Amino acid sequence: MAVRIGIGLFTGQVPAWSKRDVAQEYRDTIELVRLAEQLGFESAWVSEHHGTSDAYLPSLLPFLAALAQATTRIELGTGVVLTPLHDPIRLAEDAAVVDQLSGGRLLLGLGLGWREEEFRMFRIPAHERLARHVEAIEILRRAWTGRRFTFEGTVFRFDRVRVTPAPARPGGPPILLGGYAPPALRRAGRIADGYLTDAGDPEELRQTIALLDEGARTAGRDPATLRLVLLRDVVVTDEGGRLVARARGSPAPVGGLRGVGRRSRHPPARQPRAARARRAGDTPVDRVGTAVAGGRAPARRPRPLARPPGRARRAARLPRGRCGRREGVPATVRRGRAAPAARLTAATPTSALSPRPDAPGRRPARRPHPG
Repeated sequence: MAVRIGIGLFTGQVPAWSKRDVAQEYRDTIELVRLAEQLGFESAWVSEHHGTSDAYLPSLLPFLAALAQATTRIELGTGVVLTPLHDPIRLAEDAAVVDQLSGGRLLLGLGLGWREEEFRMFRIPAHERLARHVEAIEILRRAWTGRRFTFEGTVFRFDRVRVTPAPARPGGPPILLGGYAPPALRRAGRIADGYLTDAGDPEELRQTIALLDEGARTAGRDPATLRLVLLRDVVVTDEGGRLVARARGSPAPVGGLRGVGRRSRHPPARQPRAARARRAGDTPVDRVGTAVAGGRAPARRPRPLARPPGRARRAARLPRGRCGRREGVPATVRRGRAAPAARLTAATPTSALSPRPDAPGRRPARRPHPG
């Protein structure tokens, strides 16, 4: 199996504190990819998101068209286009044009997407994302034949449509799918030409390949024909292991280090905890992304008690003490206005978070913590 080395993901991010502007970031990225081709890199990759504060690259195919004109050999990949946010016919047309401009060098990576804000932004029901993703792949395949076709799906319906021009590569650009769940891996083996992953653990990678191969075999396909794109952070240095060790503990390149791979010139935008936890591996997470130990989420700090209105507010005032609260009762109401709640620990029972009207000064009995 041949190993090819690429560079990316390029995201076009420009943080608010940076003195750079978006145009300069784009120009420098194009120049960097041109130099990477001269140095022997075999692919360059870009990534898509929408509505971020740091101008994360929203339009991948126009950017790859610019890279196509600055290069002659290197393959150009999307890692990934968020399929549910795109009209499949327009996506087929844009991909065909970039493939023509690049001489058949486009690699089309597709993904489901996960940010609710992006689905709201494009008025796409999030519950339709899987159906849109799968149907779009079939539509792309048919569209790139250059012949008229009809498609009847649960989301998309097209009657005798034709996409021109056809891509430069016969059959169209290779389609690579992302995703982490086992069904996503099997689906990539069944209907795609390859799979993109950032699996960091060797055992996790072996499991990924096994599921990918399983999906291919169920569809009667040869697993050896599938591409596997592995995204890893890499640093290059002439100064030995000392700087490498320093770089591992630093969020940015150190000294003479040059980021190669997914490391960009700017720190990545902060992702919600749920996304970071999901990308960390198979660790179970709750709905806000807190890692769950033993399948059980740790206790969270509750919201402060609401301030009671009118006369009830005066009745709820607590006797003043050195902390403004009775023992075991958070000082959430004091002198008629909200005050900060007491600091809680994981062992604090839920029953200790509100006063007990039948015994205002009594400490509630502690229950054993589930963890």
